[in-house]
Amino acid sequence: MFDPTAFDNLKVVLEGAVYDFDLGGEIDIVDRKDLFDFAHYERKYQIQYRLKGTQGASVRLELKADAGHFLAERNGFVRGNRAGAVIAFTYLGDESLLSSRNALEEFWGQGTSWEWLTISSSHGETRVEGILTFFRVITEEMVDDVIEMVAHSIESLLK
Repeated sequence: MFDPTAFDNLKVVLEGAVYDFDLGGEIDIVDRKDLFDFAHYERKYQIQYRLKGTQGASVRLELKADAGHFLAERNGFVRGNRAGAVIAFTYLGDESLLSSRNALEEFWGQGTSWEWLTISSSHGETRVEGILTFFRVITEEMVDDVIEMVAHSIESLLK
């Protein structure tokens, strides 16, 4: 029988939490991807959502685990890795998203890292991405924190 990894279990929890908010009428899910990179032995799950009925900024939640995370779980091979996965939230929008930059950074608080990208294109409008990462590996013991992170990301879209 298939023994799910920490990544699989966290993915189920994240997906369920996001779909609960969608079914509750608070958000619209815009996109979803479940990817496996065979060259790097890396799994990624992405789900993108925005506030219900809006066309403004959206959030892409990404759960990622690499070979180190899987080896730490299966063989106890740690060397800088822990069983689990990493989570990132990417805020996607137009240039108006930059006016929310300070509020978003303050809203998420300490223990986070932000990268802000402005993407200019001759094919369309300028796009902005704010990538939020955390300084820790997410483990199965943090399931309640993960659900809270999803709720927090939706609340942040109101800022």
